[in-house]
Amino acid sequence: MNQSNENDKLMDHDYDGIQELDNPLPGWWLMTFYLSIIFAIGYVMFYYVFGGPNSDQELAASMEKIELRRAAVAVTGGDEKDESVLVALTSDSTKIEAGQKEFLVKCMACHGNQGQGLIGPNLTDEYWIHGDGSITNIIAMVNTGVPEKGMPPWKDLIQPDMIENVALYIYSIKGTNPPGAKPPQGNKIE
Repeated sequence: MNQSNENDKLMDHDYDGIQELDNPLPGWWLMTFYLSIIFAIGYVMFYYVFGGPNSDQELAASMEKIELRRAAVAVTGGDEKDESVLVALTSDSTKIEAGQKEFLVKCMACHGNQGQGLIGPNLTDEYWIHGDGSITNIIAMVNTGVPEKGMPPWKDLIQPDMIENVALYIYSIKGTNPPGAKPPQGNKIE
């Protein structure tokens, strides 16, 4: 390095005969430092100020999805149908009618004769307390139930093909807006 250039950068103070050069930090380092500060502020705002999900909540949501998927596979014996195949089955009136009959026998006491909700939630609106309202999710929910909310698991009481029919019926009554429907509960699913 050029001696005159070093003397220009030499700072005025001296400590035990050691003089310090005034070398600015590299631009890439400063940019990384400033970006990390911006990220830290955003992180704190999201998780601590606006109440973003903590690790336990994220784990619980992931585990719920895994359990629903596992239950759906258990019903079909690993022969899980794709959601698009199940949606196509909603046009099969015999399956819908069979599902409706089973629904009226097993589910009407809590969900009403039109799915409008009594003790249990309204099944005709766009709001779901558990899951996302897809047919595979409905099948899993019917299988495993929600014991902490009072819904028993039906997998040992209803045949797997009939559970599918009930789920198809429940899916088919979405948006029907029956009279006396219970107000929305849970998260809106679009």
